[in-house]
Amino acid sequence: MMKLFAILRKDLTQSFRSYFALAFMFVVPMLTTLLFYFIFGGNDEQFELPVTHVVVVNLDQGQVFAGDGEILLNELAAGSDLDLNGVVSMGDLLTRLLKSDSFSDTIVVEELPDLPNAHARVDNQEAGLAIIIPENFSDALTAQQATASVELYKDPTLTLGPSIVETIVTSILDGFMANKITIGVALEQFAQAGGKVDQDVIQDIIELSNESINQASSGSGASAQSASIEVVEVSSGKQSGILAGILGTVLAGMAVFYMFFTAAATMQSILVEDEKGTLPRLFTTPTPRSTILNGKTLAVFVVLIVQISVLIVFGRFVFNIYWGEPLPLVITTVCVIVLAGSAGLFILSWLQNTRQAGFVFGGVLTITGMLGMVTLFTGGPGTASPAVEQASLLVPQGWAVRAFQLSMGGGDLVDLLPTLGGILAWALVLGAIGQFRLRRRYT
Repeated sequence: MMKLFAILRKDLTQSFRSYFALAFMFVVPMLTTLLFYFIFGGNDEQFELPVTHVVVVNLDQGQVFAGDGEILLNELAAGSDLDLNGVVSMGDLLTRLLKSDSFSDTIVVEELPDLPNAHARVDNQEAGLAIIIPENFSDALTAQQATASVELYKDPTLTLGPSIVETIVTSILDGFMANKITIGVALEQFAQAGGKVDQDVIQDIIELSNESINQASSGSGASAQSASIEVVEVSSGKQSGILAGILGTVLAGMAVFYMFFTAAATMQSILVEDEKGTLPRLFTTPTPRSTILNGKTLAVFVVLIVQISVLIVFGRFVFNIYWGEPLPLVITTVCVIVLAGSAGLFILSWLQNTRQAGFVFGGVLTITGMLGMVTLFTGGPGTASPAVEQASLLVPQGWAVRAFQLSMGGGDLVDLLPTLGGILAWALVLGAIGQFRLRRRYT
């Protein structure tokens, strides 16, 4: 045991004496986070989401709320400050919702009569986004077989503002579609039960299913909540602003990215000592080879513990980053450390010399690291397309990034279990292969 700790101490001393290693472990992630801090204004009080100028072209020809439909419209307006005067179609309702006070801090809506003018405003960068509501929009939301597509015409030079508007529109449409599906299912089941479907029955079902739309219009329901920009404010010192959330995402991604570099670089000491001849001489001593290799492997995990601990403390006390509840955070951190260390062992087992290490570190780890961080640029898990999320999970870094994102989002152990299971599966496979190849090489 003493020999194991002697090897551990020697490798730790070498790792922390390397200025290059220290730069990759601590300086680069910290400087990257600081860079984003200054890009976004230097403090959370000055950071504001951009207000996006949106033009809306409502081509909807439907008249859902004409005649008897005014009863339905009055029910939608009940308990809400939303002005629905003049609303006749579902296109009118969507436009009025976008112009409501609920989204006034995020978007400024202007109505235009024709499509070419709206496209021109976006092309000339006089508006960030054009929303084109099709002629059959009301039919698509009332008739069970009809479909329609709302066109979003974006300024390609903008990213954040149009993405926020797209989320808002999507959430409102989800509320509309939930209402349509509810009505369709209810009518089908009522007919199968032998009931007589007449106008009164349809009206009763519509009244019962109005809650989702009413929630969207009042800003108090699930649809409105999913469309709003949530800022977590907790008196116990958790994340206190949007900027802290952005910086936390950046620092978590950088931590994962460079932890894999650290693990591989620390394990590289085996190749270095092998080329210098010190490792073969060490094998001639009475110390078992398994003890020597275990000591060097243990050094990797200790370095990773120090690295992620320093970055977490740095983010918490410098930028007020909320990393998650203590228990989920600790378990997530341990699992990621095991994964990064196993990946470093696996990579080393395939390298024959230090020259190959430069190619692998600069090429393979960079590519897999960027692929694993792809969800950082789409807002986190659940907001990216399914293809993007699945692509990030093709590499172990993607699982590590997702685990930190879920923890920082307030997820508990139940939420984290599938991701942590994936991390441990990766770690088991990579570690087992690495150990087998390494022991066979030095037997």
